Amino acid sequence: MKHTLENGLQLHYDYKEAKQAHENTRTLVLIHGMGFDLTSWDRILPYLEDEFHLLRYDFRGHGQSGIDSIAPSKLAWIYVDHLDSLLRRLGIEQFDIISHGAGCIIGLYYTKVYPAKVRSNVMLSLPLFNSSSTAGKYADYRKNLLKHQSMSALAGHVIPNATLFQPGTPEIGRLYAAFARVSFDSYIELLDFFAGAHDEIMEMFKKHTGPLLLLTGERDPMYPPYLSGLIASANPNCRFMTVYNASNMLFYDQPEETYKQIRMFFDTETSNRAPLDPYLLELHSDFIGLVNGELQPEDTAAPAAPAVPVVRLKVTLLKSFQVFLDDTQVLGGWGRRSAKDLLIYLLLHPAAARDQLCEDLWKDMENTKARNQLRVCLNHLKQLLNNEETQLLYSDNQQISLMAPVDCDLLTLLENTRLAVKETDPVRKDSLIQDIFQQVDDELFRNLDQDWNLNLRTRLEIDLVALAHYEADVLAKLGKYTRAIACLKYVVLFNPEEYDAYERIAALYELNQQKQEARTWRSKLAMLQPASEKPGSR
Repeated sequence: MKHTLENGLQLHYDYKEAKQAHENTRTLVLIHGMGFDLTSWDRILPYLEDEFHLLRYDFRGHGQSGIDSIAPSKLAWIYVDHLDSLLRRLGIEQFDIISHGAGCIIGLYYTKVYPAKVRSNVMLSLPLFNSSSTAGKYADYRKNLLKHQSMSALAGHVIPNATLFQPGTPEIGRLYAAFARVSFDSYIELLDFFAGAHDEIMEMFKKHTGPLLLLTGERDPMYPPYLSGLIASANPNCRFMTVYNASNMLFYDQPEETYKQIRMFFDTETSNRAPLDPYLLELHSDFIGLVNGELQPEDTAAPAAPAVPVVRLKVTLLKSFQVFLDDTQVLGGWGRRSAKDLLIYLLLHPAAARDQLCEDLWKDMENTKARNQLRVCLNHLKQLLNNEETQLLYSDNQQISLMAPVDCDLLTLLENTRLAVKETDPVRKDSLIQDIFQQVDDELFRNLDQDWNLNLRTRLEIDLVALAHYEADVLAKLGKYTRAIACLKYVVLFNPEEYDAYERIAALYELNQQKQEARTWRSKLAMLQPASEKPGSR
């Protein structure tokens, strides 16, 4: 399929919906590496296509996509704009990125610009070194292989080092075919750009605060596990794993094992992690300092990576609004300068783009005024959280980030609801549902009453109603009518016009020998139900 950009350039892409799609099916955006194309994902697709919507595409100058002439300084943002244009055409608003090699860099730039759209980043063989000079040396070596303006010499170096498949196999042949479709000029352009932007890319990786997984191949000679492990340790939010018996294209050599690692990451990415023990944090601080020193950009004027918080932030939203730093409650000040609204927004969007935040919180305000308002509110919030010492918030000109997992009852409810919806084991599902509804009352959204969180409230209500129906069915079959009725009352709480629930409650009361209660619920139904929908009406 082709997508034509505003400048006439065409992007080649492939989009397929999950074979077993449901309301909460995730969309994965697959970004290939430099020199390859969207077919490089072919071997892992069978493991992904049942449960995920899949978008893969040839980025500019690769595969069947076109190429145009642009200023090198705009290259990163062109790749971001191309991907965003394709996503907007397909109506994809939120997704996970799985990227390989140079595709990881496109994913990082995209996440920096549109953090609210990216649920998580899975990076396969991230092409970073310990310094920009090392990156430059490797770029020069590759360019020397291109001295006759032929891609064959370069392919002869890259492909045998990228996969464990042997020469002459169909799998190797497909990779050489992909390299043959890349022009000399476009490859050199990218090579120069990524080498020159190495320090900037490293800083983006260090500051990335969303869910992040870095996978490396055990037998990758270009970015070996010890190097990738060192890079991963520069970001305390990064999970790191080695895939055995695999080279740089680990998803090509070991597609099933790569899928398992990604699946496990998705299943646990939003689980609340225990806060860092201050003693252990101090114990490892020398090594973290050594790593950050080794990976420090050579331009000493570059901004330092944000510090790791050493306090635990706890926020309660389901009952009264309360904020704690460790065990000390932060009293007062939450009703001023939108401090409460800003904190709640950051809880739900831990890496928020400033422009998107302004649009959501102050949609009726002109952008310049909204950004000034945000500046005032952010300064006030930092004061409330004693940010100079706690380092809980990091901000720059583009985004604002929470730098540590937060102990929050709403986030726990959202995570447990997500797990319960997808859980297939009846015993585990029942346990999750019981825990969920212990947190639910008729003022569940007392602290979520703004337009920007309407979609979240609606999605949560839909999931809770579905879980209540499921649990009611299970309990009714077991003859536990009182508990089944209690579940159905949650359905009515969130959807008062779901008339079938009233009748089901009345019928269960009758089975439970509570005739008066049954009549009461049928009377409620009669008062609510439009005349045209009542039994016997015409």
